Amino acid sequence: MEPLPETIDETAYICAQMAESKRIYQIDLFRFIAASAVVLYHYLYRGYKSGNMSLLRFDEIGEYFKYGYLGVDLFFIISGFVIAFSIKHRSLPKFCYSRFKRLYPMYWICLIITFVIVYFFGAPRYLVTFKQLLANFTMVQELLGQGNIDGAYWSLYIELKFYLIIAVFLIVNRFKQISLDYLVYFWLLLSSLRLCVEPSEIYDAIHHLFILDWSAYFIAGIVFCQIFLKGPALKHFIVLPWCLYLSVDGAIGRIHWLTRTFHSDFSPYIIAATIVVFYIVILLVSCKKLQRFNSPKFVKIGMLTYPLYLIHQHIGFIIFNQLHNYVNKYVLVSAVTLLMLGIAYILSDWVEPRIMKLFKRS
Repeated sequence: MEPLPETIDETAYICAQMAESKRIYQIDLFRFIAASAVVLYHYLYRGYKSGNMSLLRFDEIGEYFKYGYLGVDLFFIISGFVIAFSIKHRSLPKFCYSRFKRLYPMYWICLIITFVIVYFFGAPRYLVTFKQLLANFTMVQELLGQGNIDGAYWSLYIELKFYLIIAVFLIVNRFKQISLDYLVYFWLLLSSLRLCVEPSEIYDAIHHLFILDWSAYFIAGIVFCQIFLKGPALKHFIVLPWCLYLSVDGAIGRIHWLTRTFHSDFSPYIIAATIVVFYIVILLVSCKKLQRFNSPKFVKIGMLTYPLYLIHQHIGFIIFNQLHNYVNKYVLVSAVTLLMLGIAYILSDWVEPRIMKLFKRS
């Protein structure tokens, strides 16, 4: 599992709805910042540091972007926030239908684009099969024993498991109305098990199903949403510090993987400080303290983060590998970044609205 996003799930549409009804355009801004950090991490550090993914090296500046993978942590907090907002007064069928139409159509489009590029131009570094493509259409290719056509897809599986947890909560609410607090406390209790429970088959199953590597972020997002909707309360400032502790502890625990993978040192202090900043920023949004950044123009850039996340990685690396001998590397990485932003904008601003019209007709 590689620590990179989108978030991540596709929460852009809900962000737009929230922006219209509650005017929290800042969420879109922070999603774009997180996505940009991930793109720069991939292009300027991840690609050449491990796995021979990219021939374009940026040794002189790459170290400045090595922590960009933490954008995924912010994506998961935002996902918890917007999904908690979306289930307010929403039934299970409506939730599932909404998540399907916002997640899968764009994913399928980007998947096909990526498959075609990799199939014809990716060899020898990138190889794909039609069997792999069919498995990837489900978004649960990991369960089917197939690899991701693009490495960024790993976080979508995490998002689907988060949706499953929310769906179970909605099912329970059909029989007995309970507060979202019960989910928060129960999930937080499970998330704390890794601090005191030895690995076992039962614990491993719980760990996998309840995504305990990342659960603290989703829980924090839910709590931030509660603060936004109802105002801060004492219980929030008991839960949030514990979520922060679990988030930092988990992120620092992944340093061993990072060191082995990239043969480079990662500072636990920088990682911890970055996550603290994420929590503070979303708390300020929840408490409506960042109204100066509350601009409708951020909706557009928020909407393009999902397709940008889905298409930028392997396609970008393939372009680097094809052209690195002919184009200055800084010109090339700049051009490819702008190209990916342009494609993402077309997909989000032109293609997706037409897809949504088809769903409305049905």
